[in-house]
Amino acid sequence: MKLPILEEQFKEKEICEEFLGYCRKLRISPKQWFFQRNMTNDCYPAASSRKRRALQSQNGAISFSLAQNGETSSYTASKTLGACYSSGNLYILKTLENSADEIIGCAFIKNGELALDEEETVAAASSFIISDKKRSLVRMGSKICVFPDGVIFETGDGEIEKSVYPIETEITFDDFLLSTVVKNKFGNYEDICEYDDENYRIENNCVQQYIEESGTWVNKETMLKLSALKSDNMFEKLSVNDCVYINTEGSPGLHSDISGSVVFKKYDEYQNPQAYKILEKGEEEVNGADLEYIIFSGYIVHDISNKSYINASTFEIRQHLYNYQSDVGSLMILRRKVPDIKFAFESQNRIWACSGSGHEIYASSLGNPMNFYDFSGLSTDSYSVNVGTDGEFTACANYMGRPVFFKENAVHIINGSYPSNGGELDGLSYSVTSSSDFQGVEKGSEESLCVINNILYYKSNGGIIAYDTTAATVISDALGYEKYKNAVAGAVNGKYYVCMEDESHTPNLFVFDTELGMWSREDEISILQFLNVKGNLLFIRESDGAVFSVDRGDVLNSGDYEEEGMFEWECETGEIGFEYSNNKYISRIQLRMKLEGGAGASIFVMYDSDGVWRKKGEINSRGIKTHLIPIIPVRCDHMRFKIKGIGDAKIISFARILEEGGDSV
Repeated sequence: MKLPILEEQFKEKEICEEFLGYCRKLRISPKQWFFQRNMTNDCYPAASSRKRRALQSQNGAISFSLAQNGETSSYTASKTLGACYSSGNLYILKTLENSADEIIGCAFIKNGELALDEEETVAAASSFIISDKKRSLVRMGSKICVFPDGVIFETGDGEIEKSVYPIETEITFDDFLLSTVVKNKFGNYEDICEYDDENYRIENNCVQQYIEESGTWVNKETMLKLSALKSDNMFEKLSVNDCVYINTEGSPGLHSDISGSVVFKKYDEYQNPQAYKILEKGEEEVNGADLEYIIFSGYIVHDISNKSYINASTFEIRQHLYNYQSDVGSLMILRRKVPDIKFAFESQNRIWACSGSGHEIYASSLGNPMNFYDFSGLSTDSYSVNVGTDGEFTACANYMGRPVFFKENAVHIINGSYPSNGGELDGLSYSVTSSSDFQGVEKGSEESLCVINNILYYKSNGGIIAYDTTAATVISDALGYEKYKNAVAGAVNGKYYVCMEDESHTPNLFVFDTELGMWSREDEISILQFLNVKGNLLFIRESDGAVFSVDRGDVLNSGDYEEEGMFEWECETGEIGFEYSNNKYISRIQLRMKLEGGAGASIFVMYDSDGVWRKKGEINSRGIKTHLIPIIPVRCDHMRFKIKGIGDAKIISFARILEEGGDSV
């Protein structure tokens, strides 16, 4: 009698003692998690819940009232637009609204309170663009520069008085005296009224002085002196080394040469193409009053045959320029300009910026964020360059000491140390290296750039990029096929935190451990901005502006500090059983975990992707233990497990006893 031969039933025990983080793909390793919430790789090879966060500042709305013109007006600083940490203080820029909920500008908040008093806050609001869009705040010394507004906030560190002032400033006045001056041996300025007398002449585009002792003509350094004749504090918005454009309005006006360039023209037909640097600023007595004057380089060429002159209603000007009499006045306009700036950052003690058009790159003069048009031929000058790649700029950053500007498909790197050396280009002068067909920064992800261990990380159209100046490598394959956008990132302790919106506009906070090369997913918090403060990483929650840290510790000492309580977490395996064609089932699982006091976990299973999670057990014991969870056998093609819990937990190992059945149910 022949008996049938029974084949041994397939049985396999899969033990996972090393967890490799998040991977959102169809087929993943048993050591990876298809989905995570509030998990981390900090305890590798174990999987664990993330560190508890801490509330650092509520950063709520600030309301106040102000008496103006006999009436009391109310104001509210509400929506957070950006933040900057400087000299131990957290400065936050908020929209400023009136009692009708209309945005009238912006206000700076310092450590939870108005950075300026109420009256100064309202007065400074008009310096900003009326908008609730996010701003770029760039720190340079004690100054915080706000772009694209072109506004500077002086934090008041040391002996400097706190204030807000726009970079772009225009001064218009009609009581002035403009004359060519020389400095005598006593250090005083002397006016030169005419050049055709026996002492001075113009030769080879230069003013020359006759030296009687030697009988020779020598070049004489001349300057222009612009004096205010009636208005007090006329030039208080300007400083030494500021570069200003000068123009006149009115008839007949002045038509003259300054250093070989036409500056003023009759009937306001010509806009001055050159900015002039203020060399000195002072006060002098005019008609019994102390009034300001400024000195800048150049000289006036009087064309007597064409009757070129300044015409105004003051005797002093007519006296200095041919005693010409007229009742028609003239206006003098001084303008310190700021270029069209889209993104900006600080590097090499300059503010570097790029335009909204996608062609111009700018740098301020050395140590001076107020001036982008100083072209005096010195190594401290401003700098500008036009690039020819297509598309708009999407981001910029200081990387390895070099300014780097990105488009979605291009990168531009500034090499060198200064614009020119005494007006001459040399091997250290600025130059641009451009690369097209490059995975640049995705539009809307300008806040995704972070440097970790000399590697620049950012969000491109193709995913998260690691860039080392030689290659741009995608490192986000584990995030799967979802298209993310609008990335905001920060970095601390070798980890790259990036918050991105998925296709359903849901925010996702991911963390990439650069040492392990593994991803983890935290939660769905929407983040406006990250900040590195005292070795911790802070972030601003977009919904209400509250400031949190990714780890515990009172960083800001604001009085709002509160540690996060127990939070929910979960991790989900990929599909189990794809590699076997027959039906199979799990007979039991073994889960080795460490739970802190009050923590607990539950085990769920899903069969054949039916969308139903079936609870199979709970774990509440404290400490490190191995838990055996029996599973009532259910034959299926494939299955998935989920561990969901609350409180601090570590998953040390996960074992599954898998048995294979026949080819039918």
